[in-house]
Amino acid sequence: MPMRKIAISLPEPVLDTVDELASRRGESRSCVIATVLSRLARVKRERDITARIDALLSDESIAAEQKRTADEFLRMSPWRKERW
Repeated sequence: MPMRKIAISLPEPVLDTVDELASRRGESRSCVIATVLSRLARVKRERDITARIDALLSDESIAAEQKRTADEFLRMSPWRKERW
């Protein structure tokens, strides 16, 4: 992946923690900071997706349609008599 250089200012205790983690992992500061930011971005995306799904599922008309579809599927399923 292409990299770009940037300049950031960090409080000394944060930089000390980054340096310690980088040393323990045998990685550069840049790698540690990129990993942390990447994970933070992924968590944010996942939370946004979850919030959108929760909003959809809280819509009673959609929930009712899902229930009807699930019930219909169960009636049509060749495994409906199976006990799991």
